[in-house]
Formats: sequence, structure tokens, C-alpha cells
Amino acid sequence: MKLKHLALALLPLLIDATHAAAPDLSPQTSADPVKTETQRFADRCTDFTANGWAFKAPRNFLKWLDVFTDPGIYLEFANRSLDPQSYVRSLTSLLDPATPRNYLEWSNPEIYNRWAQAAAQPEFYTAVNSILFDPGRMMRWAMLPIDGRAWSVAGNAANPNTWLKWLNAPADPKTQELFAKAANPETVQRWLDAVVDPNNTPWFNAPATTYGAQPTKLPGLGKRLEAAKIKL
Repeated sequence: MKLKHLALALLPLLIDATHAAAPDLSPQTSADPVKTETQRFADRCTDFTANGWAFKAPRNFLKWLDVFTDPGIYLEFANRSLDPQSYVRSLTSLLDPATPRNYLEWSNPEIYNRWAQAAAQPEFYTAVNSILFDPGRMMRWAMLPIDGRAWSVAGNAANPNTWLKWLNAPADPKTQELFAKAANPETVQRWLDAVVDPNNTPWFNAPATTYGAQPTKLPGLGKRLEAAKIKL
């Protein structure tokens, strides 16, 4: 009986402790999802104002390789290919004056200097091999046929709502906005101004060491680079 009374006496304390340890799952918190690293990479690769970043520095390339040798990025692209607005967003970025600036950065000789230095470092090839021959990565590819995300893509492709989106895409306000922007003479003028602007061509200016260096955090990759003693 004493044990029974003791348990009843401790019950309110246990309930309070459970509520204190439980995470806040309020609707307001869940309504604002945070993009994953894979989604951020997909955004950058489909954005013409920034999609050349991966090859402008060896360290950027290693980050890109870490993502693009994983099946997750291809599942993300497969999902986006079913959404007509993903193409609209990508084409909208193509009309941005920042697009020619992005590609004119390739005239920076510092980019080729970095790659020449990396090509002479065995540690760079060690880092590449550590990414390509990661056992965990190979296992994810082997398990891809039974991955729930792959079946989700197949389900979305067979969903009638997906095809309705494509039928209604021409009438979508964002699509109409893209057409209007493409037909606007000011869009062409801004593009041409960006192309002939000497400030957008590093070859005619002092080499800047910051071109193409767009940091992207990837869990675990920094440790592998540090372990390989890469100095880029």
C-alpha cells in the first residue's frame, strides 16, 4: 500500500517532467519548414545567377561532388521536374542581369590559379576518392529502389493533380510575369549593360580572391577535408 501511495504522490512530478522534456510542436513552428542542404544545392544549381559556383574553386567542387554523388539530389531534381513553376523560377533567373555577371567571373585568372595549385596536390585527389568510395554513399545507392523518397516521386508523377498543374501553367500569374519580363526591352538593355560593364570582367581588373567562393555548410565534409590536410 505504501508503494501505491508513493507512486500516486510522484505521478504529478512525472507528468510535469514529461511536459518539460517534450519539444514544442506548435503549428506556428511546423508551418515554417527549413530547407535541407540538398534543397539549397538544387536551388543554386537551377539559378543561373549562381550555378557556376561549384567549379570556380576546388573547395567548392568538393562540396558539389559530395552532394552530386548522393542519390538524394537526383530525387530532389526529379520532384522539381514535375512542377512547372520550377522551370519558371529558373528561366526568371536567366533574365536577371546577375546571370552575365556570374559567367563573366570565369575571366578571373585567380580561378585557374587555384585549380592549378589543387591539381598539384595529392591531398585533393585523396579527398575526391574519399567522397567517391564512401561506403555509406554506396549503400544509399544500393537501397534506392526501396527508398520511400523514390516511390514518392513515382506517386507524384502518377498524380492527376500534377498534370493539372501543367495544363494550368500558361495561365499562372508567375508564368505570365515571366513572359512579360522576357518581352520587356528593358530586360535586354539591363543584360547588355551587365555584359559590357568592365567591373563584371575581372580579367581587366586586379584579380579578386573572393570570386566563386560561396560557402556552403555540409555536415561531415569539413572534417574530411581537414583530415586530408587540403590547403586551398
